[in-house]
Amino acid sequence: MTGPPRFARTLAGVLAILLAGCASYEPRPLDPELEFEALLSRGGAEPPLEVQAPGPAEWFPLEPVVVLEDGLSLGEANALALFYAPRIQDARAALRVAGAQLLSAGLLSNPELFAGPRFSTLDGSLTLPASLSWKLPLYGEPAAEKELATAGLEARRQTVLEIELEVLAWVREQFVRFAYLARRQAVLNGLEQSSERVLGWVEDLRRAGGVDPATLFLARLERDEARARAAGLRAEEATERRQLLERIGLPPEAASSIEHSPDPARLPEIPAPDRDRLLAHPRLRAAWSRYQTAERALRLQVSRQYPDVRLGPEAEITPLETTLGFGLGLELPLFDRNQGGIAEAEERRLEAAAHCRATLLALIHAEAQARADWRSAEDLLAGYRTGALTNAQEAARALDLRLSAGEANVLEVLAAQQAVARSRLRELELSEDETLARLRAATAGGFVLSTSAPPEAPGPPGEER
Repeated sequence: MTGPPRFARTLAGVLAILLAGCASYEPRPLDPELEFEALLSRGGAEPPLEVQAPGPAEWFPLEPVVVLEDGLSLGEANALALFYAPRIQDARAALRVAGAQLLSAGLLSNPELFAGPRFSTLDGSLTLPASLSWKLPLYGEPAAEKELATAGLEARRQTVLEIELEVLAWVREQFVRFAYLARRQAVLNGLEQSSERVLGWVEDLRRAGGVDPATLFLARLERDEARARAAGLRAEEATERRQLLERIGLPPEAASSIEHSPDPARLPEIPAPDRDRLLAHPRLRAAWSRYQTAERALRLQVSRQYPDVRLGPEAEITPLETTLGFGLGLELPLFDRNQGGIAEAEERRLEAAAHCRATLLALIHAEAQARADWRSAEDLLAGYRTGALTNAQEAARALDLRLSAGEANVLEVLAAQQAVARSRLRELELSEDETLARLRAATAGGFVLSTSAPPEAPGPPGEER
């Protein structure tokens, strides 16, 4: 009666050895207060950030060390966005999940062990049968699983690049808006100062009896209107700044001002449309990678239509003898040959192919529309500069001459101030539209991208440092 207990001890020892390398669960709870403090500390004095932009520095400059005391620059905003932006963090988390899934893809299935005591109904003797079997990889299923996981990882990588491009292009657009907000603010500040001077002049004339109360009222209204417009523009800049901080992952008070040097509105020239650049667009690459994933998923489902075959040794131990044998297990495909899984995978492949074609068509039209918008914005700006703006500037010079000769009245001065300010503000508005249209045309055509391979995604913030 020593056979079965000895076998049981041997089996227990083998299982203990096999389970010794298993991972243990380590809880990592989130503390809301600690997370809140960590969020507030972002952007204070960031150490070097190991990030890489998806495009060259002339489009996406990077500052590796962030110091916000002197204002938030475009390079600092790009670096912080690549490190903290919620959309980019979510995409990189999905990429790391796909990388973890790749670890188990394509591995051979574990052997299956069966062992259990049996008692004889005649004499009560103990019999211990045991078998060990492996699933044979006959139909290429492990290779198909590996290819599927690899394609899924590449699709996630292209999605990360696509989202990085979208976020950084938006950040550049936002800094262009900040630059033109500052220029409009300078125009309105100048209007406010000139309105103050005119008001002082009118008050002197009023005391001397040279103007009526209505004229003094109009001068004060002009001054108050200029102050209100300047204050409204400052409030708009503060709102845009908070929106930028949210999109790049910083708390509302992380930066109190925006740095405009170098001028973010200075953009490189855009060459003619380039087919290779357009085909390398991350949105199309992501769609193509998803099609490759669907292709590999279909191959995996096809490999699963065949019956599983298991093979392995068998043993039976009794008090009198031990018998050894060899067993073959075969699943009989009477009811399910994975036809449903194959049909679904085929339809998903067709769906992915349609998505690729639709994405390509959308990119072609997006670039064509972006270039058309850019040309239209250029024409409008050029026409306005040679027309209305030139006339307003000539009218301002003529008014200066009349003022110096003492021939202009208060109403003419007020009307001229308004006309010149409106013309300058309109010119800045059209110039901003042209700059943003050029940036969007470059983004749609893929000219803001590097020709090198996409960068690897870093780990979660805080773990690299």
